[in-house]
Amino acid sequence: MAVHAGRIAVRMRQKCEILIDRTEFIERHVSDEILTDRILRKALYKEFQEAVEAMADICALARRSLNSSAQDDYSNITYLIERGVIPAEPGESLKEAIGLRNRLVHGYDGVDDRIAYASMSRLTAPLRDFSGVMLEWIGRP
Repeated sequence: MAVHAGRIAVRMRQKCEILIDRTEFIERHVSDEILTDRILRKALYKEFQEAVEAMADICALARRSLNSSAQDDYSNITYLIERGVIPAEPGESLKEAIGLRNRLVHGYDGVDDRIAYASMSRLTAPLRDFSGVMLEWIGRP
């Protein structure tokens, strides 16, 4: 059962716009320079954090639209995979993005900028693509 209208669909579209904006910014600016330019690195980490938070909000809203209470970020993604809303492979990348976001925000065991850069570079496209999947899902009759 897809979302057709209403406040949840409006919020999902808004969050998709944020997600697209943040991923486009990352794709335009991500480069090896991230390893030497602290300002650029911190800016890209913040953009990535906001992209992942928008994705997580979209998942929670989608789950609510399916008459299920939103849970933690990982469970919400699993729920949407199980319901066929999002494919399994990008779903696993979304879970990995949540883990990277948590590491960047909380600094668990420190952050290796080379690993973070490589992961962020690889995970930005699945985040962007997820917004397209969800915008299509919202619009389905």
